[in-house]
Amino acid sequence: MAYTALICAEIGDGGDLERSIIQSQARTDGLRLLRVVNDTQTFGEEGARADPTRAANEAGLEVGSERFQGAMAYLIEEAALLGDEHTSIDDEGEQHARGYASYFFTRRALKLLEGR
Repeated sequence: MAYTALICAEIGDGGDLERSIIQSQARTDGLRLLRVVNDTQTFGEEGARADPTRAANEAGLEVGSERFQGAMAYLIEEAALLGDEHTSIDDEGEQHARGYASYFFTRRALKLLEGR
């Protein structure tokens, strides 16, 4: 996971336990965020537009926080959310700061919510 690699680089080489904790937290936060997105926006419809920032507060996450970023990284890496290229946001030209104003809810999102 890209987010995990970033955090582990910051905490040093004491790694496996910290890496597991970070991955577990990102997965837990990501699935909680995905459930809220589904319950309030996409209603199980593959291809529906999703705005995770609107769901963040209800999922217990603050937009822009490390936990929100970790949750989003997890969902993107798992292909649960696919960025809408037409809503691309490129912060000061930095490739890693790129995000999207809206996303598409995917079939993989449904599988994650079903626990598969």
